[in-house]
Amino acid sequence: MIRDFNLYDSVTAFLVIRRRDVKEYNEKPFLSLEFGDASGRIAGVWWEPDRISLEDSEAGMVVKVKGEISEYRGKPQLKVIKMRPAKEEEYDLAELLPHSKFSAEELRARVLAMSEKIENGYIKQLVQSFWSEETFLQEYLKAAAGKLWHHAYIGGLAEHSLNVTELCLDLARRYDFLDRDSLIFGGLFHDVGKMSQYKVGAFIDYSDEGRLVGHISWADHLVTKRAETIEGFPPNLLMKLRHLILSHHGEVAFGSPVVPQIAEAFILHYADEIDSKMGAVERIGEKTGGSGWSEFVQLLNRHLYFGEEEK
Repeated sequence: MIRDFNLYDSVTAFLVIRRRDVKEYNEKPFLSLEFGDASGRIAGVWWEPDRISLEDSEAGMVVKVKGEISEYRGKPQLKVIKMRPAKEEEYDLAELLPHSKFSAEELRARVLAMSEKIENGYIKQLVQSFWSEETFLQEYLKAAAGKLWHHAYIGGLAEHSLNVTELCLDLARRYDFLDRDSLIFGGLFHDVGKMSQYKVGAFIDYSDEGRLVGHISWADHLVTKRAETIEGFPPNLLMKLRHLILSHHGEVAFGSPVVPQIAEAFILHYADEIDSKMGAVERIGEKTGGSGWSEFVQLLNRHLYFGEEEK
């Protein structure tokens, strides 16, 4: 696994090509690469690629790689000696894609149990109409909540959505005027559009629909069309549920078509912010080994400190 690579190691591994660029040095082509597996990513370079790899290798391909771990600009780099496409029977996809620490069965049970807490008949009927479709539920439980930043792994969407829902309910205990049914819906469905935004193959990447439409617009369309199939669904209630989805990023500059304008939307936005940030902080902490300072985190515009290493 990539996390076990050390400087100057000679390695042979099954990895996913996450990025592949053909470049030139001294008028000769070489491959600039990024590899990945369930444990992380590493830059790669192949100075003298064979013709087949130069012409036919592509992002998303699982390959068997032989090489040496060197260092480039202070970061580890895999210097490729040999590389070929891997055969399906040679690798386990579970070792190439990171997964939630919770099994699909655990996530399913938690999602269904949380949905049962809804008391409003219309909201419960809307939610159950999604879960009753086994294909939809399986895709929800499989989907990632991000590409790299937070909960970027199989099961990440369900795990993140449950965390956000639980945070919303924790906060709602302090404010009697909040509608808990709407918060449960918002927590479970605010990011449902990420089922469309990301495609999960040998690694997680944006889909065409994810780039061109986006997860917020897709989720709003999905929920609106489904509510229209439920006889007598109150228009004002649907408008409120749509607002939770459309405003959960908090600011127009951050991708929300509208800003939060009802109490539940504020709660959902901040709960989402907390869990997404903590998911990212946890991931960054794992890269540091749980102590010391991280590299500069561009999206947070700061370094992060994880305490002194235990003696």
